[in-house]
Amino acid sequence: MGLSSFFSNLFGSAKATTAVLADEAENTFEDVKEAAEPILENAADLIHDVFDSIKEVISENTNPDYALVSETVVDVSEDAVTDGDSEEDK
Repeated sequence: MGLSSFFSNLFGSAKATTAVLADEAENTFEDVKEAAEPILENAADLIHDVFDSIKEVISENTNPDYALVSETVVDVSEDAVTDGDSEEDK
């Protein structure tokens, strides 16, 4: 009888301790969640403001008359074609 009561007490107290720790962890999680909410909202607002500022600066400094860079780039891996070059010379 002594051995079975020992294990009952051991695992019974472990179960109770686990339940207490789980309750404390849940309460701590809720406290952290409540404390972090205004910080996260403030961070989201700041990020939104930064994106709005970037959009505004880009729209103010963008000239729609400029050609795209990809259209004005020269491929330097090929030989340049000059007025003196012709297909007959090759």
